[in-house]
Amino acid sequence: MYHKTILAVLSVIATLTGVKCGLVDIFNISSDYNLASALDIAFALTRNDIGLVLSGEITTPIEEDVTFWCGNRESPGLSQTFLDDPEVQQKIDFTKPIHYVMLVTHGWLDNHELSWIQQTAQDALQFIDTNVCIVGWGRLAKYNYFQAAKENTRLVSDYLTRFVDFLNQEGMSLDVITLAGHSLGAQICGQVGSNLNGQIAEIYGIDPAGPLFTFPLDVGKGNRLDKSDAKYVQMILTSRYMLGVGAGDGHENFIPNGGTSPQPNCVFPVTSDAEMADQIVCSHLHATSLFRLSLDPSNAFIGVQCINWVAYLLKSCLLNPRDLLGVYNQKLGGDFYLQTSADAPYVKNSKKY
Repeated sequence: MYHKTILAVLSVIATLTGVKCGLVDIFNISSDYNLASALDIAFALTRNDIGLVLSGEITTPIEEDVTFWCGNRESPGLSQTFLDDPEVQQKIDFTKPIHYVMLVTHGWLDNHELSWIQQTAQDALQFIDTNVCIVGWGRLAKYNYFQAAKENTRLVSDYLTRFVDFLNQEGMSLDVITLAGHSLGAQICGQVGSNLNGQIAEIYGIDPAGPLFTFPLDVGKGNRLDKSDAKYVQMILTSRYMLGVGAGDGHENFIPNGGTSPQPNCVFPVTSDAEMADQIVCSHLHATSLFRLSLDPSNAFIGVQCINWVAYLLKSCLLNPRDLLGVYNQKLGGDFYLQTSADAPYVKNSKKY
């Protein structure tokens, strides 16, 4: 289904460049570089910042490009925490019996100051009473998609792995560490989990990025998020075959509204390629809202274990197990389908299923 997205983006490219040849001549979907270039333009249209993505050699130190902002209920302001930080014991409470730390990572073109990631941190502190660390890599995330996906994610994941190792050396067991990441951030979490041989407790892949990870070619499990990266991996899929992966590869995969764009809250008239890109981006970001809202136990996003979306709609799975999207899951395993509403907090009465 991501072919529709590609065709829309190609139309944009042709318009911007004045190209008069056919679509096949403009774009070859077997090329990683061309697919990445199309994504650069599509995202630039939605953000009105064509030409502002970075490219070229990275010369800044990694400790400046990747930062950690940690806190707990006693210090909810989130303080910058450094690798080998002598004050880490004051910024992170190592005495908490469960959910010692949740590290949350943003995706491409984003940064650690965005409202969704800041609110996710605060909601985690409020409802779970955990330590939280936001992983910021905003400058590296501003690079063109090809470089960000192929090179910069590795820089971030290697440095994040060193930070997790540091926490482990300070006395925090790997089996009480949770990673959560959106888009490229989800793939970074998978790389960290792979670096640590799947020893960390949980990873939540919030609509993991698909382009250059699962299509045009699959880069392999060592380079993308999959169930071997942690003792429990959950994926939330909201823009399948477009900006997100096509199929979930977690222990549990939650697939709201079939997992494709447009999600119910992203339905609006589409009269141009830019508006189509807006709709897809909205659906891709919707997974962040569902994950954040699910931290509040009163927002129960209940998924039904089912073989596919059609079977779910035909009510063929009425007697199947159910589980919760987010951290309150029962770790039952499988693919879980659910419907959400168009308005926040997006919970749809599961009794109607």
